[in-house]
Amino acid sequence: MDQFTSPQIGLALRRLRKKHNLTQKDLANGICSQAEISKIESGTHSPTVDLLFALSRRLQVPITVFLNQNQYIDSIGITDERLLILFQNQEYELIYKEAKEIIKSLKNDEELTSLYSYYFQICAYRMNKIDFRTCIVELQLLTDKYTKLYYSPKMVLRLKSAIATLYYEKKHYLHGLKVYEELIDLNFESEEFIVEKIRILYNTSKVLLDLKRPSDALKYIENGIVECLRFKDMSLLGQLYYQKAYTLELLKSSASDISDSYKKAYLLFDILKMNEYKQILLDKKKSFLI
Repeated sequence: MDQFTSPQIGLALRRLRKKHNLTQKDLANGICSQAEISKIESGTHSPTVDLLFALSRRLQVPITVFLNQNQYIDSIGITDERLLILFQNQEYELIYKEAKEIIKSLKNDEELTSLYSYYFQICAYRMNKIDFRTCIVELQLLTDKYTKLYYSPKMVLRLKSAIATLYYEKKHYLHGLKVYEELIDLNFESEEFIVEKIRILYNTSKVLLDLKRPSDALKYIENGIVECLRFKDMSLLGQLYYQKAYTLELLKSSASDISDSYKKAYLLFDILKMNEYKQILLDKKKSFLI
């Protein structure tokens, strides 16, 4: 019987097994020996087609999760990037129609179905085909389903962030705060997700400020600044310093501390050529910049 030799198979198998809270013995039960699972995960043994199929059925994932893993991930990423650009350009109807057709035609690719389902629901909401409560329910159902099937937190972050954003837009701040706090509790082991963590910290501080809790907001802001500096990521550092200065104003901190944060924000906006943000500072906070 043909065998697969990709080292990605062992890595994917181990991650999925842990995601389902299965021991090697649990996964092997009725399929193969525990020792064989151990060898596959360590990369010292190559599974047959039949064995890989049986394991994929038990883990409730398509066999393509194990095969050509890099190519599959790249394909998902390209699709996601294309849909995201369309969404940012407010091409909601175009995405909605494409997603509707793709979801109908896909049968064994749950990950791609989940991606299209996400865009389908948020576009349906933006087009007023469903209300925000229905959208939140659908996104939560999709989150629950995805969590059961996959190890990567990327889509879970995307789904839960969308739910929190909907709550925020409708001024349901306490509900939004709860979702953001759940996100912060997720494990951000990979540097790939650090930017997402920083964004969540920033958004959580916004919710807390709307709830008139500046002291709590400041803790999240300072945490976000520390993460930005630690990983040398400036994408949200300017916004965080601006948020910090505004929060310090609410807390009636010293003028020098407030001015220091606004000046850092202005410098970062200038470096990153974020002219709109620079103009806001010049229009509203010029006295702190002098």
